[in-house]
Amino acid sequence: MHRATPLNSSFRAYSAGGARSVVDKVDDTKLMQEMGGNFMADETRQEIEAAQNYGFTSVVFDAEKDSSGKVQASAECFMSFIGGNRSFPAAGPMDDRRHRLFKLEKGDTAMFRGRGDKQQFHMTEEGGYWSAPQNKTVRMQLVPEDSESNATVQQGGGGGSSGGAKAAGGGSGGSSGQGGQQQQMRGQEALYKKGKDSHRFVDVTKDKTRVSGTECHAMLDDGKTYLHVHSDKQVYVGGQSGNGSFSKLVTLDGPCANSFGKIG
Repeated sequence: MHRATPLNSSFRAYSAGGARSVVDKVDDTKLMQEMGGNFMADETRQEIEAAQNYGFTSVVFDAEKDSSGKVQASAECFMSFIGGNRSFPAAGPMDDRRHRLFKLEKGDTAMFRGRGDKQQFHMTEEGGYWSAPQNKTVRMQLVPEDSESNATVQQGGGGGSSGGAKAAGGGSGGSSGQGGQQQQMRGQEALYKKGKDSHRFVDVTKDKTRVSGTECHAMLDDGKTYLHVHSDKQVYVGGQSGNGSFSKLVTLDGPCANSFGKIG
């Protein structure tokens, strides 16, 4: 019968029991996010894989340190040692006491940025609220690109090399060797900066609320347009251009330069 001694119990806990870690900093340039942190006293590790939940990703703030480099405040996570191997740590979900959105009601879900940014997307019992301070922009936009295939392996008709596919996380392409399959670049970059130059958006800023596109329509729940800003730089009041007859609007000081009203 196997007898557990204090020594082997302690070693088993050390090698396979996991650990709490402060997060020094995160490297989000890799195809699998990596982090560096401190586990036990004088135990510092770098380039630890930190898997993200598909469809959601985040990058925590770097640790705050004193003049000697000692961590004073940081995000935290719990570390697992795969196969009980202390040399193979894997980071779990990260949280940050400095910035965490807390005191929510039961059933609530939310996304947030740093506490000083005051940007939150909060789903409550009353509804969903996207909140930001008045010096920020809340914007929904289309980037000037079309969707592409989500496949990372491209099927080819030829032979290809005999070498195997590259391991996950290594390189951005290469041949897998069988059936002419070719490994394509994986991962994706943030698109929001490309959308800043787009003319197709709805946004809210401190000074104005804007709707922009090739054409803009204001509609009611009957599905009909009642205000139409046309691509010909004309504004049609009362309906959509082409649906009915329109005549130039006239003010007490004369006809409008680019506004038309629906007749009848």
